[in-house]
Amino acid sequence: MDDAIPSISTDGVGSRFVSQTELEAAKARRDEQWRAAYARLGQEPPQLPQEDAFDGRSLAEVRAAKQEEWEERNKLGNQFRALEEDEVLFLDSVLEKQREEERLRKEMEGEELKNFRDAVAARENAANKPPPIGAVTAAAPSAPPKAKPTAAPAKKDPKKSLKGVLVKKKTKPTASEAQQSAAKEGKPRSDERTDGNEREAKRRKMSSS
Repeated sequence: MDDAIPSISTDGVGSRFVSQTELEAAKARRDEQWRAAYARLGQEPPQLPQEDAFDGRSLAEVRAAKQEEWEERNKLGNQFRALEEDEVLFLDSVLEKQREEERLRKEMEGEELKNFRDAVAARENAANKPPPIGAVTAAAPSAPPKAKPTAAPAKKDPKKSLKGVLVKKKTKPTASEAQQSAAKEGKPRSDERTDGNEREAKRRKMSSS
């Protein structure tokens, strides 16, 4: 019964098919011949062109895929255009301005960070070190200054104050003037004596009565 089934290899149609092993053997022989030819020339053989992988799609499917790829490429190309010179200059100026602003911002941040670190370090040093003695005494409330004793005013010399004033000297009284003054002084004394006698007489009368 097996003899009744025709073999593909012996048939005319089956003789036109080539197996994968035969293809790989033919490719290996071709590569060996390629390298041997360049070895005889003393050159390094270049890399063989890579054969396209087998695509099982039909021709219509391959054509439709290529058409779709071409349309997609043209669509992306139409969305963009080359920039003009003034546009390029404007974009360069904007980019340069942004870079300058970024540089200034970083410098300011670095300066602020440095000042903050210095302030923290100074605060820590002040907390760890005791204040000097001079600063403590200066911080203590100072006593009010003592009032200076005022000097007593100097006594004025009457002679110095009367400097330049003419003073008249008293003249000695003469003999006649001395007698007149004595008479004046003696008269009131005699009057006093008479008054005293009268008072004594009145007392006697009152005592006798």
